[in-house]
Order: sequence, then C-alpha cells, then structure tokens
Amino acid sequence: MIIDRIENASLYYALGSGIAEALKYIKSNDLSKIEPGKYEIIKDKIQMIVNEYEQKCTDRVTMEAHRKNIDVQFWVSGSELMGYAPFQTQSVLEPYAEKKDCGLYAADGTFSKLEPGMFTIYFPTDLHTAVVDVDCNSKVRKIVFKVLID
Repeated sequence: MIIDRIENASLYYALGSGIAEALKYIKSNDLSKIEPGKYEIIKDKIQMIVNEYEQKCTDRVTMEAHRKNIDVQFWVSGSELMGYAPFQTQSVLEPYAEKKDCGLYAADGTFSKLEPGMFTIYFPTDLHTAVVDVDCNSKVRKIVFKVLID
C-alpha cells in the first residue's frame, strides 16, 4: 500500500507501466470535469471509475481485496479515512468473485485521512476500505483506476 501526493507520482512510475499510466493520466487531466461513470483508458489494461457520492456515517468496516487488478485511487474533492490491513488469514465475509475481482473480509485496519490531491495504490496483498471522515455526510469525488496486473 502506498499513500502520497500526486506531485510525487513520478517516484512510483517504476512499479509498472499500468501504474505509471494511471498516475500520468491523473496529472495531465482535469478530473473534476469528467462525468461519473466507467471509462476504458487503455483497452483491457486500465479502467477508470469516476465516483461522486455523499458519505454516510457507519461503524461497519468491511475490507476488500482484488486478485487481478491494482487499485490506484485519487481524491479530487472531499476527504475520507481509508483503512488498510495486510491480507493474511482474515475472516471471509463474501468469497472472492472473479467477475467483480473482489472478495470482502473482516479485518482491523489502520486508517489514514486522504484529501484532495492525494492518491493510494493498493496491491492484491492489501485489504482496503473507505470509511467516513469526521465530517459525516460530506461529498466526495474520487477516481479509481483498475490496473490489470502485468
């Protein structure tokens, strides 16, 4: 798991061409103007999901993990607490579904506040989740890149 500011994106280009392309896309496009939805950035390699939503207060924490994709997430506006735990032997809440490339797990994690201009990179060994920030019911605009593992 990596957390940093987009100004430092070039430090992570060596992690793979897909990660580099996603980070370059963030740096070279105005992501505040793209309509919510799914977009194919590089055919069969990088998909971009533009999310815009109101946070809801909850005390339920469910972590997810992927097998085929790396998540590169970028905050355009709003902030969230993002949870992380190393994927080990956590209890399965929902078995891995290949079509969704996602499994859900119960896990205690550490949380970091992500704000506009920050990004995360989550690998298949990283459980992760978003939970509301202290300011419940705030609006968040977050871009998620699904990068197929090379």
